[in-house]
Amino acid sequence: MPANTKSEEDALLEGLPVIDTSDIGLELDDEDLQQLGMDFNIQKSPQTVSKPEAIKAFKAAEKAAKKMDWGNVAKHLLIAWDAVPNDLGLLTLLAHSLVQLGVREKAIAVLERALKYHEPTPDICAIMLELAVKMEFYDIAIKVGHQLIAMDADTPSHFVNLASAYSGAERYDEGIELLQAVLPRFPKHGDLWNVLATMVRFRDGIGPSYVFLDEALRVDPTNYKALSNYAQSLTFDLRLEEALKMDARAMRANPSNPEPFLGAAQLQFYFGKLDKAWDNYTRRLDHTRRLNQTQIFTHKVPKWKGQDLAGKSLFILGEQGIGDEVMFGTYMTFLYEQVEKLYIGCDYRLVSIYQRRFPNATVEAYRDAFAHNYRYRSFPKIESDMAKGEISIDYAIEVASCPRFEWTKTANIKPHPAGYLVPDPELDEKFKDKLAAAGSKPKIGIAWRSGNLTGLRSGIYASIEELGPLFALKDEVDFVNLQYGECADELVRAKELFGVDIIQFDDVDLKKDIEANLAIMNNCDFVVAAVSAPAIFSQAIGTRTVLLTQIAPWWCFGDREKIPFAPGTTFIDAQGGVSWAEVAEFAADTIRRNLG
Repeated sequence: MPANTKSEEDALLEGLPVIDTSDIGLELDDEDLQQLGMDFNIQKSPQTVSKPEAIKAFKAAEKAAKKMDWGNVAKHLLIAWDAVPNDLGLLTLLAHSLVQLGVREKAIAVLERALKYHEPTPDICAIMLELAVKMEFYDIAIKVGHQLIAMDADTPSHFVNLASAYSGAERYDEGIELLQAVLPRFPKHGDLWNVLATMVRFRDGIGPSYVFLDEALRVDPTNYKALSNYAQSLTFDLRLEEALKMDARAMRANPSNPEPFLGAAQLQFYFGKLDKAWDNYTRRLDHTRRLNQTQIFTHKVPKWKGQDLAGKSLFILGEQGIGDEVMFGTYMTFLYEQVEKLYIGCDYRLVSIYQRRFPNATVEAYRDAFAHNYRYRSFPKIESDMAKGEISIDYAIEVASCPRFEWTKTANIKPHPAGYLVPDPELDEKFKDKLAAAGSKPKIGIAWRSGNLTGLRSGIYASIEELGPLFALKDEVDFVNLQYGECADELVRAKELFGVDIIQFDDVDLKKDIEANLAIMNNCDFVVAAVSAPAIFSQAIGTRTVLLTQIAPWWCFGDREKIPFAPGTTFIDAQGGVSWAEVAEFAADTIRRNLG
């Protein structure tokens, strides 16, 4: 993206009238900036900016743009804007900088202003394409991309973003065909090779994609996207030491990109390097990540940074998926005993569960609102009570960060002596009776995959067809279905292949009803589950759990034999080299050995 198509001072200052820019709501106050993680303060521009001041600010913005210092680009352009609010070059560069900063709502407002006073240009359409891809409006992005290429077919980044839109829409054949046609024209453009590798990886698997990643780094050794992509492939390929080194290269190449920091964090957790991991793991909260990966909290409570909690109140904030929320929530058992008052904001499915476990806590379901592809997470009753002065909360912390000040080494991670979650007594009795009526054999709960099988995730779970050695126990135990989502065909397949009738509670929605999950699991002798939410629920309720995995989960926190906060959980840590049938055999052997 060029810094600005206008190079002459007089072209910048064409004598356009100074107007009030508040009509498009671009004012960024200190609170906005703090929430967005930006490390500068917008200088409030005076009502009238002189021509020399505007030229100086614009040139400073162009200089910052060459360094990709988008925060300072926006800072300087907002000063110049008072003098030239309709200048196309200024609006284009400002919109581009705001996109890079993740301030999509403001970027859209600037684009609207540019299109109000000017015909669409390739630069404006390029920003619209990038915005559409970032906001996951892939069909719109594909249309805009083709229009852009019709205007300007000589800029390779346009093809990168169009191919990314095809990839996001899972139209891999079309995207690969596009890149095959354009790469001979731009063979030294690393981003083109990288996005080709991404689509080949999703369509054909990890192995065939490496050649394109290698080419991306051959032509552009510091391409942070290719480095991060390579690290992700190596992680899925269980080449973990190599993946960590590649993540480190990606972090150096572009410190503003959160993904390699998160990849490195999970690997560091796995290897037991917890101090470094926690620092990197905070990047999960970066607002520039995708909509389903992060959220912006609306509360105004100061962040807890490990201060003494005696006599204090603490607000723990639900985040990520429900499995992560429950897994990290295990540390709330310790915090509950330290604070004077605990407030918990969580997934609505956990409210009754947490209220039962933490009877003196205030527990509220969070509420999400969406605007410009951002998720804003609020806790209406708690925030309203704070605003009215009815309650005061000293600190707040995201649930996945609440153990960080204690879990600095593996030896510090322990289960609470009193356990973690407890089932609803009535439901517990109900499912105890139901399972007893199904037969006297030991009961084994089973969930073999996640509900999310997008991208590479489908390759990290066993299929029903690969679980034969486990189902060979059918004459010794009864299997109970804990797999949420649509799985009827898989249950039929298990019956056809292995003659196993898996007990299914048709009146229970396992995705929505976590209370029922806990009650069923509490009445199972074992749960065998993929590294997904059901496994986390099982270990949280204290049921012995075997993970269907070829490697220890990253949340083993350096312990390759057990989960330190749930020592009743076992797994294989082979780092590759074992088949799913061998994993299933390990699970079967574990059950036989423990049930006698």
